Amino acid sequence: MAHSNPAPVRQWTRGDVTLTFDENDGRLRSVQASGRGVWRGDLTLDIGCDGRYGTGRLAWRSFEGANTWELPRVIPGEGPEAPWTFAGWEETEELLTARFRRGGLALAVRYGAIGANAVIEAEFENAGTASLHVNGVAFMASQPIGPEGTAFDFPGNVPYRMFEAASLADRAPVETGLVNPVIRLNSGGERTNLIFVDEEEKWGTGVYRDGERLRLVNLAAVEANLLPGGKLTCGMLYVQAIGDGDPFAPIRELYAGRGWTPPADGHRDGVLYSCHPHGTMDADFPIRRDMAAFAGELPALRDMGIDHVWVLPIFEHLDRGVYHPTDQRIVDPRYGSDEDVALFSRRLHDLGMTLLFDYVPHGPELEDPLGREYRRWASVGRDGEPQIEWNCLSFDMTNPEYLTYTRELVKEHVARFGVDGARIDCAMGGLTNWRPYGGNRPSSSNLKGGILISKAIRDGFVEAGKKPLSTPENFNPVPAYAPYTDVFYDMALFRALYEMEEERLAPADFARELTRWLEAELLSTVPGYVKLRFLGNHDTVTWVWNKSRATAWYGEARAKALWVLLSCIDGMPMLYQGDEDASIYLQDGPDLRAFFKELFAMRRQCFDADFQTEYVYTGTPVIAFWRRKEKENRFVAVNLSSEPATFALPKSMNGASLAYGAADTHDNQTNGDQANDNQTNGYQVTLGAYGSAVWTAG
Repeated sequence: MAHSNPAPVRQWTRGDVTLTFDENDGRLRSVQASGRGVWRGDLTLDIGCDGRYGTGRLAWRSFEGANTWELPRVIPGEGPEAPWTFAGWEETEELLTARFRRGGLALAVRYGAIGANAVIEAEFENAGTASLHVNGVAFMASQPIGPEGTAFDFPGNVPYRMFEAASLADRAPVETGLVNPVIRLNSGGERTNLIFVDEEEKWGTGVYRDGERLRLVNLAAVEANLLPGGKLTCGMLYVQAIGDGDPFAPIRELYAGRGWTPPADGHRDGVLYSCHPHGTMDADFPIRRDMAAFAGELPALRDMGIDHVWVLPIFEHLDRGVYHPTDQRIVDPRYGSDEDVALFSRRLHDLGMTLLFDYVPHGPELEDPLGREYRRWASVGRDGEPQIEWNCLSFDMTNPEYLTYTRELVKEHVARFGVDGARIDCAMGGLTNWRPYGGNRPSSSNLKGGILISKAIRDGFVEAGKKPLSTPENFNPVPAYAPYTDVFYDMALFRALYEMEEERLAPADFARELTRWLEAELLSTVPGYVKLRFLGNHDTVTWVWNKSRATAWYGEARAKALWVLLSCIDGMPMLYQGDEDASIYLQDGPDLRAFFKELFAMRRQCFDADFQTEYVYTGTPVIAFWRRKEKENRFVAVNLSSEPATFALPKSMNGASLAYGAADTHDNQTNGDQANDNQTNGYQVTLGAYGSAVWTAG
């Protein structure tokens, strides 16, 4: 019987990384990290040009008309694939480049290494004679599912679940709800992280089964006109072959090495309260009072334990709504005068709180005075007409004039009102600008714009001498935002909780999955990246996701249990005005002021931002975790069931002080001789229905 000869291979080693390629077609076949593991997969690149993806692996879909929050869809193509033609190798001391051609396109795939990370970037060149309309760049990895199967998830993102590749319907992608940097893979114990980051555009991530293979796609929303001879690069893919080691430490090391770390000069702790002088959005802002009158609420907020006050926009606007300001330099007369705002700020500061304004950088309406005066800052479509979103101009947030204007606006507000920080609306960036500034491409106004506007606003506070608290409304766990983010707007956790509740998980399953998700989110971000924790905001109580208050969605007792959880894990808890008293939004419901006062007082006494979090899997409806700092230890347990639940208290907490909540400790011990304190080796403890407890030692 004749035996076919295996294809010749080429190996290239730099530092701890060895890459193996097919010598004939130039495609990657494996990535090995010395002393760690090996990923046996391949990679294909594609670019959407003139209405199609050349390889045929993806179906083309135009990005025109998409909103800023919409991600590119990963849709498998129909019919046979058309691979690139390999054109040879180039090698330097630091890089190996594989070159390909297809029609009038040339592709250079460059491979390098940073530590134990394989680093892959691609450059497309128009080698033809006609301009090409670019719509999308895809990094398409692939690997065998294997006889032992392959599991994957998206740390800190949604869908929240861990997926088994073999259980997926064929060619039906699992797509992330938010821009996604990390796909975490486990193939029979061989772990791999695929990390994609594009600092210019948003991207969509989709994973699907294709027969016996698993396709892993990152599709960047690149839009550009590529002239003859023009070149385009997009994003970077990092492959971490981990073996059976810790899958999260390499992510944190990479992010830190790239400088994607949070600032150290801002606020990192406390409790935040989101509010407006006219009341809540779900009650249609019924309270007609100015900022001076609203200042009368501040002592009660401080007494409840609030440290930071985020005021929804109070800038000049027409009847269309507070998030449609005509001019953010002007306080709308409905909310009083400059002096009224200054009085509010003084009283707030006298009480030891900080003040956040809510900036709306997407732009005014077309015919507003600022819209006419600064029309040049607006993005334009391919037809040359201004881009419109939310009935407003979509300002290009990469425009240096607009960035300077915004930074100076912040400094002016600090001088006039003593503002300390900002929540930044629509910080994901703007719509594509086909009249880009400088060397930008049209789609740079997207994610790059969001990063730059976040930086400009935070820089304004720093230049004005403030210790800032900046929380951009960037839902996406994109690490490039971290240097300009004091507190990450953790919509991902809200959505994970929403998904779990929608699926009506059994209490023990809910606790297990939430523990796994929170642990993955924590460990896949750099230390010190503070996250804003909430069960609702002005959007979710009105028009997105559950469109409901937490006490209505979860029930009062379950919502209170979740608020205990969010107040005790790492991060900054947030309340939306009315969470403490349903009468504020003109509904029947609980008055929870006393509950929050006790909870936040305990939080202030027991924790600060330097306490580290370690999660414990109890196998029960109880979600539990450690908070530790040097010799100080806190153990927190929250029952997510409507029935009492029993779990084992760690051995070191036997005899510890109960700082909050209630728990029944039983005389019988379990596994008391075990050494691992995270295991069930202490006394049996029972929490009541939706009960919680916090123990302290040290």
